[in-house]
Amino acid sequence: MPPIPGVVAATASVRLRGELSVRLGPVVLGPRQLGGVKPRRLLLALLLAHGAPVSKDRLGELLWDGPRPVTAAATIEAYVCVLRKRLEPQAGPRASLIETRAGGYRIERDRLVLDVDRDERLASRALHPATAPHDAVALLREALSEATAPLVPDEGSADWLVAARTAHEARTRELLVAAAEKVAHVAPDDATHWAQLALDSDPFDESAWHALLHTKELSGDHADGLRAYGRCRTLFADELGCAPGPRLQELYGRLLGGGGHAAPGPHGGADELEQLIEAVVRLHHDLSAGPATIADGQGRGAARGISSDQARRALTALVQRSARSRPRLVRTESA
Repeated sequence: MPPIPGVVAATASVRLRGELSVRLGPVVLGPRQLGGVKPRRLLLALLLAHGAPVSKDRLGELLWDGPRPVTAAATIEAYVCVLRKRLEPQAGPRASLIETRAGGYRIERDRLVLDVDRDERLASRALHPATAPHDAVALLREALSEATAPLVPDEGSADWLVAARTAHEARTRELLVAAAEKVAHVAPDDATHWAQLALDSDPFDESAWHALLHTKELSGDHADGLRAYGRCRTLFADELGCAPGPRLQELYGRLLGGGGHAAPGPHGGADELEQLIEAVVRLHHDLSAGPATIADGQGRGAARGISSDQARRALTALVQRSARSRPRLVRTESA
């Protein structure tokens, strides 16, 4: 839309993380100042459309969960008037953030700064291959400072809002994982924090587990990495009935110091490592369960995998094989 003579178009800062708010210069409008539930939903529908026009029919579907009233179109027009007056009381319809389009409305995104867009741009700049990891740390700290804040949690649970929140959470996890991998070798504390935030959002995200374990590997904290893998493996076994994927198993092998590069096969390599992991996890379950539970064979791992005796035999065999492979010292007597 061409500029209106004599009208200065202000840039609005919109907060979607946490409580919805709009800042226009020194004025901050919170949920109550933006109108009732439906005007705010209309504003959110336009904001989440990324500047594309939204028809009145579509707005009617988003504003009313059931059948729309016969006056829906007129009611939507009234809501738009309310929003325009609340957002820019001195501007006329032609200079408003909310533009009229044939059969609908759009929001002028060129005059908006959304918190989620701003942080996405910062993160993308930090994660660009040309940005050195040391330089990326400060950018990522700023971009991810509110990573745990949900998208407008107080604005209802309509399906389209739930879908928007789910997509936002998924994208945030991607950024957290990418950030952790980017700075793992220069800022392990930040990387661990971001990987853990991704896991808090989805504990079954293997890429987040990989970022966490990789950080432990690069920082030399192998013991903590092994403990983290144990938590991951137990979670996957208990909840999904499967082991972590090959990528995590390979990383686990490197943490153990065994290389982890053996190709999966029926006679060694990955299979042997898998048996070792099963033995350690089973004995850990037994120790956690207590003597009475072990005697009854009701440990948390009893319903699946190997038995306690099998686990002990596997570890004993490993120790014996290690002892046999240790180079012997040969004493020679002088003549």
